[in-house]
This record gives sequence, structure tokens and C-alpha cells, in this order.
Amino acid sequence: MRSFWCAVAAAGIAIAIEQEASAAEIRMLAVPGMKAAFGELVPSFERSAGHKVVIRYEIFAKQKAEVEKGEFDVAVFARSVIDELGKQGKIVPGSMSDLARTSIGVAVRKGAPKPDISSEDAFKRTLLAAKSITYTKESETGVHVTQFLERLGLAEAIKPKLKLQPGGGMTTPAVANGEAELAIVLVSDILATPGVDFVGPLPASLQNFVTQTAAIGVAAEQTAAAAALIRHLSNPANATVYKSKGLEVPR
Repeated sequence: MRSFWCAVAAAGIAIAIEQEASAAEIRMLAVPGMKAAFGELVPSFERSAGHKVVIRYEIFAKQKAEVEKGEFDVAVFARSVIDELGKQGKIVPGSMSDLARTSIGVAVRKGAPKPDISSEDAFKRTLLAAKSITYTKESETGVHVTQFLERLGLAEAIKPKLKLQPGGGMTTPAVANGEAELAIVLVSDILATPGVDFVGPLPASLQNFVTQTAAIGVAAEQTAAAAALIRHLSNPANATVYKSKGLEVPR
């Protein structure tokens, strides 16, 4: 009997060692717009897979150094960015997977009157009437905003009101703390920020959808675990979670 329990104990130790050896730490770089959704989806992956995911949330412009050095297992950026990284040989071919897309919206401080942004003309009037406006200039959304402000002939008129943010995750908080009256930012960022109200999406003529795509880095240290994480994040069953965070799963 004693030998039996010794054998059981030894087997248990062996299993524990094997599980510990198979556990991986996955390094992920991701845009702030995915933080709320990943806050629900990543912990469930960690529990089921036994891996740990360490995430740095920032816009791509602020993560270029890590990307250049190959210091990541998984990257989640706009599809255009991932495509470019693929051309540069920084992404494992065939590892790309579109996760979700989001639109651009407008936010005001919680409880503040919601301005009219129902049409392009109404949105122009709102921008001209606003005391201060914020967005993240270097993000893909920010580049789009800068372009349509130029096209609408508003760039110079609202320039004194702009309070541009240097990085992701700072735009909507600037409205929440009263630094700016309006934020133009991804809807997923708005819904994830306490202290702000979602006014609505930009008018269709100004809208831009951003698809967030995951891929494995060529220098990834945990390729198999990274692939498992991407499979988990791209599971169609996650559509409800993504939708609740202001994102939608591509069809």
C-alpha cells in the first residue's frame, strides 16, 4: 500500500513539474482600444491554458522600439500596421488574425450636455463651438481626424482649441478630468473610461473603421502559446464580449 501511495505522489509531482514547464509567459503589445475586451478575455485564457500574458497597452508609435527589437510574442495593432510589419519580416507569415473592429466617436464629460453630431454640418458647428478638443495625433485614428479637419477647412479655426495627446489611453481621461470639452477617439476607448459619456459615432461621411489584428512576432519566444492565445482571442464566441466594449467581430 505504501508503495502505491508513493507512486501516486511521484506521479503527482511529475505532472506538476510538467505543467510548470509547459507554462509560458506571453509578451503582448496592444493598442489601448482593446484593453477593456482583453480585460475579460485574457484572464479566461490564462485560467484554461495555464499561461501568463503580460500586456503593454500603447499606440503603435509608442511601441516601435519594442517591435524593432522583436521584444514581443503577440502584437495587436491596426490591420494596416500589421500588414506593414509583415512586409518588413517582423511577423510570422500566416499568423495574422483579425480580432475586432471599432469606429470613431465623440465623448464629453459625464453629465455634460451632449452636442449635436448627427450630420457633417452639425459636427462642424459643434467643433467650432467647443472650447477645447482632444485626440491622439499619432494614432491611426488621430491621423484620420487630422485629415478630415483639413478637408473640412477647420484645421486653422480649431487649432487654438486642440489639446493633443501624446499616447493612447490618455484622450478620454482628458475629458473626464476636465482638461478638454470634447474627445474624438475610438468608441471602445470611450466605453472603457469612467467619467465620460458617449455622444455617438462620427457622421458616416467622416467615419473610419479600424480593424485590430493579432499576429506572432518572428522573434517570439513562446510561439505555440502565442498561437493558442490568438486562437482564443479570435474565437467567434467572443463576439458578445467585443460588442459590449464597443467593438464588433468582422464577418
